Amino acid sequence: MYQTIKITMANGREIKWTSKEWDDYKYDRKYFIIIRNGAWVGFYNLDNVISIIVQEEV
Repeated sequence: MYQTIKITMANGREIKWTSKEWDDYKYDRKYFIIIRNGAWVGFYNLDNVISIIVQEEV
């Protein structure tokens, strides 16, 4: 089960979402969207994103 989402923005900012903060995500070709309990709790314009890593916590 995936537990962490790490997003690196074009300006160098790094954002980390833990499994307690999200339960789903989706990608619609323009945005990467973080979802919790059916609500969008974060969305990132992919024009400003360098990388997105969804992984198990190590």
